[in-house]
Amino acid sequence: MVHEIILTPLTDSTNKRQSINNNNITDKPTQINSLSSGATTYDSDSDGESVRIREVAHENSNNNNKTNFRFKENFFSDTTNSTKPSNSSAVWQYAVRDDNPNYSICCLCPDNKRISTHNGSTTTLRKHLILKHNKADLVLSHIKRQRKKTLLNPIKKQELHSMFVNCIIRDGRTFNDLEKAGMKKVLQLLIPDYEPPNRYVVARQLKQLDVFHHKQLIEQLTSVDNISLTMDLWSNRQMRCFLVITGHYFIGNKFDLQSTVLSFCTFNKQHTGVEISRTLQDKLKELNISQKVVAVTCDGGKNMIRAIDDLDLNVKRVWCIAHRLHLTITNGFGLWIVKKQTDEEKLIEENDNTNDQEDEEDVSYIEEFENNNEMDITGGLELDDESMDTNRAAEEEEELISDAVDDEITDSWTEDVNESDIDIGYAQEIIVCLMRKCRGLTSMIKRSTIITMFFDKERKAQNIKRNLCRDVKSRWNSSYSMIDSFLCLREPIEKLFDYKHQLHLQPKQLTKLSSFELSSNDWMTLSHLNLVLRPFFHATKAMSGRRYPSMGIAFYLLTRLKYFLQHHDKKEGLIVKHFKQLLMEKFSYYFENNDQQMSLLKVYAYFDPAGFVTLSDVEKRSVEQTIKIMATDETFPSTEATTTSQPSFLTMITNNTTNKSSLSEKPNISAIDLFNDAIGDATYEGSAPNKNKKASIVDDIYNYRNCVTRFNLKHKPDVSSSIKFWQTFGLQFTILGKIAQKMLITPSTSKRHSI
Repeated sequence: MVHEIILTPLTDSTNKRQSINNNNITDKPTQINSLSSGATTYDSDSDGESVRIREVAHENSNNNNKTNFRFKENFFSDTTNSTKPSNSSAVWQYAVRDDNPNYSICCLCPDNKRISTHNGSTTTLRKHLILKHNKADLVLSHIKRQRKKTLLNPIKKQELHSMFVNCIIRDGRTFNDLEKAGMKKVLQLLIPDYEPPNRYVVARQLKQLDVFHHKQLIEQLTSVDNISLTMDLWSNRQMRCFLVITGHYFIGNKFDLQSTVLSFCTFNKQHTGVEISRTLQDKLKELNISQKVVAVTCDGGKNMIRAIDDLDLNVKRVWCIAHRLHLTITNGFGLWIVKKQTDEEKLIEENDNTNDQEDEEDVSYIEEFENNNEMDITGGLELDDESMDTNRAAEEEEELISDAVDDEITDSWTEDVNESDIDIGYAQEIIVCLMRKCRGLTSMIKRSTIITMFFDKERKAQNIKRNLCRDVKSRWNSSYSMIDSFLCLREPIEKLFDYKHQLHLQPKQLTKLSSFELSSNDWMTLSHLNLVLRPFFHATKAMSGRRYPSMGIAFYLLTRLKYFLQHHDKKEGLIVKHFKQLLMEKFSYYFENNDQQMSLLKVYAYFDPAGFVTLSDVEKRSVEQTIKIMATDETFPSTEATTTSQPSFLTMITNNTTNKSSLSEKPNISAIDLFNDAIGDATYEGSAPNKNKKASIVDDIYNYRNCVTRFNLKHKPDVSSSIKFWQTFGLQFTILGKIAQKMLITPSTSKRHSI
């Protein structure tokens, strides 16, 4: 049998090694060498660019030799060479790929040895051919491996490297973005002679930055006296679990709140309280802050509760108040109650499983639908991205509400969410059916090509930037966001149902779409739900800020929410009053049944001017007794001495019609302004100020009462009230100021946002 392949010219090194192996080498164009049991002829071209090898194989009685030659025949056949890519590595002249992509088979080894080619790398295979089979022609030229010499200043090059690495970090780009052809072309035009960092350089610098910032964090925390933590544990759709620990603290005597991520890592252990507690202790010891932690804010998961209790560091676990508000809404309205389905509803759900196939059939109708003379839904379909970017700054609040929350992940926020339809009331049954309609319509619009095109065209025609979003069981305020998006897009939705017969939908799709049509009563119910849930949305947003102490303002917001739910306006309908009663029942259950947590919350509220004004005189005196004990023992507050009576709100609140906030008159509206607008503005009365004195904790408390009263007369309650007050008067309180620093660092929610 005859085989022909093209090889690169033999080098002097090859000739030398062949002479050592007693091969006959001459300077003639034709060389004869023995290979196995056959004869091989080398024909060299005159220009020296290639050498043609002719191998003549003879029959061999040994079965192994027959197998080897048969294998070589398949590899060195003309067919293989004809289909081989021209830019493939030269090593594949002597090897073939294995069924396992991480390995290859050497054709020159008698035992068909498997060589590692992990991730497509041929380095190991190349070394094997050079060292074992004397294939010196595979040695890479030193000129090819030599980097281009650039005239770019090394300092300038390092600055560019750092800038691009920071760009990858800030924008969340992949490590090899700078190696892509388009990016390289742009960089070569803008910065000639500059070679951007590859993914290995980026990864190496990221590791160096991680070590640097970790040491810097440890050094920074040495000057911190007290630190409060927030923890969150969750898993993504790939079931990879993550644990994030965030620290909140003041540096020195300045009341400037800092929030820093202390640890963000994968959690590959069982989600038990013991494992979580052990991991938390290791992280705290690593940062040398074990004895500085005063409180931990986390969700209500049993494993998290057990983990904090097992720390044995005299650390208090604090409610995540936003999670409690979430449970108040979801269980008060029964938003996630699974109602028993009728036979017709089961049929609709079965049809939903085949909806993806039907959507593919939608595409065949698009061209016909585009040519429909009665209604053209595709004209100017693409939204104007430039105009959207121009108005984005002014629509930040709107985009926050309409943010898509479809990507559900596994976490502890769904615990205690009621899904049982036992003892479901009439109002809850109405809400459950309505929410199922909204979720079903949202999903159908996103799945159907024709419906999506029609809906987007109508949104653009009415200059509506928002889109429908579906609520998620574990996401705070996601149900409010879905309801609000429906009310904002009511016209496009109603137009969709008006023209549903002209969309050329399949009969099953048309039936399904009709089942989601909203009646006038449904729209009225959505409007009532939006009215009742709006204060909860703004309250959650206000207490989730990370740039200011939020525990005191959280008590203020809770007290105002309770007042909102208990008092009814004359213009409110019966359905709104009933909705408030449903929420009030769950509000009392989640916030007033735990005396220890409520008492601790009042202690935190005492140090915030906004929270201070919501406390009754009895509650203030009780908190002050606790503070005296804290000053004596220099320990974290013992909450048993604090009374649990509720604040007498009617004696402190007077209606203020002249100061009612107006969204249209003030361009920069704070979170508290939005909350007050949702439930009605109110001011608080206080006594006249007295002269400050500093001597003991008693004098500090007396002076604090006067200063905070005077402060509240000049400033309305706001998220920044505590920061403004303590930065102004903090140095006047020698004892109370230190206690305030320990109390104000505790956040009210375990998830913080920039507000």
